[in-house]
Amino acid sequence: MMKSMPALDGKVMDLTLAIWNFAFSLFSGFAAYRLIPELFWAFKHMGFVGSYCYNATYYTDPLTGYWGWMFVMSKAPELGDTLFLIIRKRPVIFMHWYHHALTFLYAQITYAETQAWCRWSLALNLTVHTIMYFYFGIRALHIQTPKPVAKFITTIQIVQFVISCYIFGHLVLIKSTNSVPDCSVSWNVLMIGALMYISYLYLFAQFFYNAYIAKRHPGKTTKKVE
Repeated sequence: MMKSMPALDGKVMDLTLAIWNFAFSLFSGFAAYRLIPELFWAFKHMGFVGSYCYNATYYTDPLTGYWGWMFVMSKAPELGDTLFLIIRKRPVIFMHWYHHALTFLYAQITYAETQAWCRWSLALNLTVHTIMYFYFGIRALHIQTPKPVAKFITTIQIVQFVISCYIFGHLVLIKSTNSVPDCSVSWNVLMIGALMYISYLYLFAQFFYNAYIAKRHPGKTTKKVE
């Protein structure tokens, strides 16, 4: 049915898409504002390792507990990003739908496990999304931005996954050796999460290479993806 329908484009769609993206940017920024101070507190009082090993009151405190839950709930409407691509007849690459779908499923599973490393995952993701969705909102209004901006956004996404992979790698070591007593991490989500972040790192690094490095060489072509 979608093949026979024309692409839904135009000023109304552009405005709708801009509002959609600005709304996610605003939500992400405010949620980060509410959650990041607790991460700093955990880092100061429990150390770097303790910040992803011990929950403290992250899930029971009304403030962080609520905004952590809101983060998890926000992963459902984020799937609408893919819907916008479909109805506008834009390419939907594997990296896009895989990243959105797996993050949605994994967030639902892990939040119930009250894992301490989530304070890092949420802070990183919300910070990146604040910038990323604001950029998407501007682009939806056809406002030109300097070329390095898109490259910067992909770079901070990759940095997010590098940090996450390091934390997960250390947690695997901690869990295997029991080197940190009572570290709040479970095998049933640890291995899935590690594989998820490794796959994200690979896919985004591959996209970065194809979009910003390989295209500089003659004879190589890449697709620009929204």
